[in-house]
Amino acid sequence: MKAIALTMMSALAIAIVFTASCTKPKDGADGPAGPAGTNGTNGTNGTNGTVVDPADQASYTAADGLIGGRLYDHFVEQLPTITDTGITKHMDFFRCKQCHGWDLRGSNGAYINRAPSATRPAVADNDLYVYAQTHNIKQIFDAVKHTGGRNKMGSSNERSYNASMPDYGLILTDAEIWNLTKFLKAEALNTFKLYDIATTGVYPTGTKAFSNIGQNGNATTGKATFASACASCHGADGTQIALDGGVMYIGDFTRKNPPEFQHKARCGQPATGMGPFSTITESAVKDLLKAGQSATDFPGF
Repeated sequence: MKAIALTMMSALAIAIVFTASCTKPKDGADGPAGPAGTNGTNGTNGTNGTVVDPADQASYTAADGLIGGRLYDHFVEQLPTITDTGITKHMDFFRCKQCHGWDLRGSNGAYINRAPSATRPAVADNDLYVYAQTHNIKQIFDAVKHTGGRNKMGSSNERSYNASMPDYGLILTDAEIWNLTKFLKAEALNTFKLYDIATTGVYPTGTKAFSNIGQNGNATTGKATFASACASCHGADGTQIALDGGVMYIGDFTRKNPPEFQHKARCGQPATGMGPFSTITESAVKDLLKAGQSATDFPGF
């Protein structure tokens, strides 16, 4: 019995020694903090749509925005090389101004009451002036070119009453599209600075009214500008040439259709010797419009 007890006690002692030798010691106190790590590098900024490369910038720099304004008005008249009868027989379905208006405001501006017909398309509902000011030149170029748009031929299915845009890459050269791009980006005037327009209702049955035409302009300066730049053709009082199919004189245009007047005053008339006029600035347009409000100085038709 004593031998068995001693043996059991010895085994217990060995187990205690073995267990103690296998127990993990407690962790020591934390050491001092290491130096701070370096910040990671910032990611590159996104391109916000379309990148303008050096070739794009060079093409834009070389472009003529006032010639672009004439193309916007009536590129078929401006370009005698356009002979495709699918276009020439249906010109108004391809003119930029027919969809976007002289003011670039589309159906939100002076064309709020210009309904489509068998001879002209519907008016676009976007504001082209705002678009051009908020997009880069390559985005504007691509939008004007409109690759994949409707075919240029102008068949009954391809002409548009609903403002679908043609593929101008099939009609105009890239250089001509850059001219249009420069007009939209740099030469088109903000018509809201030239006159006030009040619209009511919605397209195509809305109404419009102009007021404060030539806002902040100087009538005396405008008469002097007209005398030096316009009177040789239009006469001292603007009645030498009947306009708009023979129903208006210059005075009528300034009072009844200031959106078209401001465009013609800067870009001139396609396929004629009138313009473009690089010296007719926004300020000069205001002066001309202001002067034209006098029916005594510039009589109506």
